[in-house]
Amino acid sequence: MTQPTCPACTAPGLEATSEGKITCAYCGFTIPSDANICPACGHVNDFGLETCSLCGEPLSLLAQIMTRHNGSDQPYKLQQVRRQAPQIKEREARESQKRMEVFQTIDQRRKAAEAEAKQAQEEYQRKVSTVVLFIVPIFIVFVILFVVILR
Repeated sequence: MTQPTCPACTAPGLEATSEGKITCAYCGFTIPSDANICPACGHVNDFGLETCSLCGEPLSLLAQIMTRHNGSDQPYKLQQVRRQAPQIKEREARESQKRMEVFQTIDQRRKAAEAEAKQAQEEYQRKVSTVVLFIVPIFIVFVILFVVILR
């Protein structure tokens, strides 16, 4: 069996005092003896409550039996989470769509930069080709003239 933890600091080591209160040995938090501690969330509830005022989990044995008798054998917290699942799924779908749009924007910028770099490379190659086409024939003419003059 697991040792109960302090609802304030979550440290183990709750101790019963002589006044009938439960005190945390680590942080000193005091829990009245008539308080109900929620097994699901650890919230300290007032005495006499049937369900946790924070999460709605049944606190007493009677409340747990009634919850199960009403057709649900799942803990209340699980039922809450399952009811929230469609909204969570929808929110996650929206967030995923936003992330995808950001990735698409980044990809478009990358493609534009690649196209710009390719265009600059082609312009450079065109200039080099132009220079080569004019210099090589002139060089050949000078070589021929030099050979003819030396003969």
